[in-house]
Amino acid sequence: MLKKETILESTLAFGKKYVAPLTQEADKEGKFPKSAYDALRKEGYMGLLVPKEYGGLGGGNYEHTQVCYALAQYCATTALCYMMHNTSVAGLCATGSEALKQEFLPKVAKGEIAFALAFSESGSGTHFGEPDITEEVNGKDRILKGRKSFVTSAKHADYYLTYTNSCQNKGTKNIWLVHKDSKNLLHEENVWNGLGMRGNASVPVQYNGVSVSEALRIGDEGQGESAAGAVLMHFVTGLAAVYSGLAKAAYDCALNHTKTRQYTNKTSLSDVELVRIHLADMYAKTQSGIALALDAANSFDRGAEDAVPKIFASRINATHNVMEVCTLAMRLGGGKAYSKLLPLERYMRDALASQVMAPSLDVLKVWLGDAITK
Repeated sequence: MLKKETILESTLAFGKKYVAPLTQEADKEGKFPKSAYDALRKEGYMGLLVPKEYGGLGGGNYEHTQVCYALAQYCATTALCYMMHNTSVAGLCATGSEALKQEFLPKVAKGEIAFALAFSESGSGTHFGEPDITEEVNGKDRILKGRKSFVTSAKHADYYLTYTNSCQNKGTKNIWLVHKDSKNLLHEENVWNGLGMRGNASVPVQYNGVSVSEALRIGDEGQGESAAGAVLMHFVTGLAAVYSGLAKAAYDCALNHTKTRQYTNKTSLSDVELVRIHLADMYAKTQSGIALALDAANSFDRGAEDAVPKIFASRINATHNVMEVCTLAMRLGGGKAYSKLLPLERYMRDALASQVMAPSLDVLKVWLGDAITK
């Protein structure tokens, strides 16, 4: 049984059993890690952020960060897909009506329902706070029209948290729970072919006049930005954790390689002083990544005044760290890395996604600059 107090250790064991065996296939074939996703449902992980009164674990951003970090050490794609679910749950918990929570959260806790985010659009790029998708009133329903450019876990999650422009209160936003099998909702096929994070099924989704009941709106009319704020805080710390876990995997692989790679004179690669200097640098970056991410998540859970800048900084730090760690790991891996006898080439490709995934590295730096000066 999962417990908050031992969630990191439990997830590392879970990752070794359920995630590691499918990582290579997910990358090579661009295949969604369904068996790992199903195991996360079955073992209670989907209810991590669900309050205990609804049958969940009652975890916070801190536990969310721990789980994403642990999963990413085995498969960054699986960690990303899980992270998207948690961020959606956070949005529902933050501003959803009691009726909506009563209807959905117990099912989430049991693993019967999983969520995904439908925020990103081509028109706004990594500034996903400004959607183009529109609404129309149709009795007690809303008709949604538009296109979301990247929906991670598309067709595998059950409901998409869909960010729209309110047609009732101009200039405000709404968030809707839209079922993946809704009429007039179209998944574009054979579009996703990522350089890295290849198994996450981030396909475009068209809302060609999708009808959704007003009862499935998260929060009151025009209050979507409030829920989006909770989503964003868990989203950014989650990505910091994912890329910190990926950096840890690259470091561990490089360390093992340098200790076992022997020359004819019986010395190992790790006996070379310059190699040890590189390993020391990688270790320091790996430790700083997860330390800042956990501190930021803890600050958010405590409601600390500096939580927001810490969260932005954690993702910026993790992004720089993972690219630098993976670059050094490739160098230390040498021919074995470049001939793909080690997984370092995959780690490098996965790491490159960290700088462009919304909100991108540059956008985050703008936000952090605003947060620390204003």
